[in-house]
Amino acid sequence: MILQWKSSLSGKETRIFRGKVIAGLLKKSIWKDDGYGELNGHMLRFETKGFLHRTTRILDIEGKVELGKIEYKTWKSTAVVTFESESYEWKFDSWVRKKWQISNGANSAVFSKTSLWKSEGEIETEDISPAMILTGLFIYGYFWKIAAAS
Repeated sequence: MILQWKSSLSGKETRIFRGKVIAGLLKKSIWKDDGYGELNGHMLRFETKGFLHRTTRILDIEGKVELGKIEYKTWKSTAVVTFESESYEWKFDSWVRKKWQISNGANSAVFSKTSLWKSEGEIETEDISPAMILTGLFIYGYFWKIAAAS
């Protein structure tokens, strides 16, 4: 399945489309590395903690049940996601950072940025949870924010 994504100029909001229909939404805080999102009925909250060793907890939408976590490897620009006892790897596929993926070996989603100036692109999915699609976009936003600050 192919989805499209478009982020606002500030990166605070990302809309996910199936054709011309909005299928999901990811909203991030400008000041903190937190956010929440929904895609195909999967609703998640992201809460980031730490200073040098940053991790993000993946929670249910109310923020009461921890479903997983994201551990960032900032120097390598990669991340390891543990979600409902499964492990996923997130990484850039190109040095220009226009393509990245999240996968656990059997299932994957490949994200690509299709515009040079706008923050928009496509998502190719192969039997991966909508929660991991949201997580893949959230991690991209996290690394984009770090790159923009440097």
